[in-house]
Amino acid sequence: MMTTLNIFDLPERQSHFASPVSNKRMALRRLASLTCLVACIVLAATPVNAQQPEKIVPGSAISLSSVAQAQWVQGEAPTSLDPDKVYIFECWSTKCGPCIAMIPHVNDLHKKYYDQGLRIYGMSVYENDISKVEEFVKEKGDGMSYPVAFTGKGGAFETEFFKPAGGKGIPQAFIVRNGKFLVSARASRLTETLIESILSGDEGAKKSAVTILAEQKHEAEIDALVASFRTARSKKDSQEMTVHIESLKGIEPDFPNIPPMELEVLIFDKKWDAAVTALNALPANDARDSFVSMNGMRTARNNNPLGYSDEFMTAMVKQYSTYIFDREYPVGPNHYACLSILQWGVGDKEAAKVTAEKGAENATTYYGASPSRTEAFNQFLKSVNEGSMPSLKDLSKWQRDSRERIAAEKESAMDKK
Repeated sequence: MMTTLNIFDLPERQSHFASPVSNKRMALRRLASLTCLVACIVLAATPVNAQQPEKIVPGSAISLSSVAQAQWVQGEAPTSLDPDKVYIFECWSTKCGPCIAMIPHVNDLHKKYYDQGLRIYGMSVYENDISKVEEFVKEKGDGMSYPVAFTGKGGAFETEFFKPAGGKGIPQAFIVRNGKFLVSARASRLTETLIESILSGDEGAKKSAVTILAEQKHEAEIDALVASFRTARSKKDSQEMTVHIESLKGIEPDFPNIPPMELEVLIFDKKWDAAVTALNALPANDARDSFVSMNGMRTARNNNPLGYSDEFMTAMVKQYSTYIFDREYPVGPNHYACLSILQWGVGDKEAAKVTAEKGAENATTYYGASPSRTEAFNQFLKSVNEGSMPSLKDLSKWQRDSRERIAAEKESAMDKK
């Protein structure tokens, strides 16, 4: 879903389930009401410069005041909302993996539909350092060619637009048409079909909004069940966990997180042979990657808190290695350190040394590289090669100490001038 990252850590929402027949009738009634609602949203005229309400809902007039207050790293803020154009404010962060993964797609939409009236603005949220955004956009070059703004954590855009419009996570896109808020959607839902439909006119925009709103209602039911699963997991109640999994299968049998959730049950029940089989059979998708990466880091950080068997740990290390080395987009150096720790723990010290070396290389090239990070990962590699595996706390301390030393040296050099 959205960043952050772990499907099992979604916000709790309330959900009620009826029989298949009543569900169908309710869906039809909802669809009819949504259609009427969106028709009003699409067709009504509202002044662009109307005062921004405390809560932005479909149909609310959109003020550009908070957009104009952002610092524009690339391009310029829109000064007005042309009724012949569709505006998408796509919220992201340099710290958000799913956001970064969506940038090529968003950029393709910008290039393909700009001449047809689509205007995309990348709004960096949840960040304090504009230099990181500037560096990121510069590195992307033509791969991120649409206008980009730094809004600042807690800035006007976040408080007057993002949160009032229901923003709770990223990547999230807010679509504006005819000067009014049409609907919000996960960036992954910005398909070419959707964009073409919204650009086609009132009827297309109305149908698109109805579709998105209906999908969001369905997703809310899924989120509620996932939240209930999470609560049962915190209580280590595998029977209740299974009940929620079966409910999920009833409303969304192809939900990609069901296999990892079933694996969680096997782990809690300590059925290690079945757990190894289930782990190796996980479909290759984002749900598997999320499970493997989160559990890999947690296990390395907390020294196997769930008490994995030796066989399961070996299988887990293999999956984690695949996640790191066989992916299209690189992961950060901390993943390499975690994998190295786990490889060392299962007795594969040579692989741990190779991974530590790769991590040191990655630390110098991955986004946000700094002298302190490079020094810390080189120290990690040195320790591994000398036969002593550091902890993640050691790595963190080395980076902190290096950062403080470098800052002190810079300050001393400035004083001498």
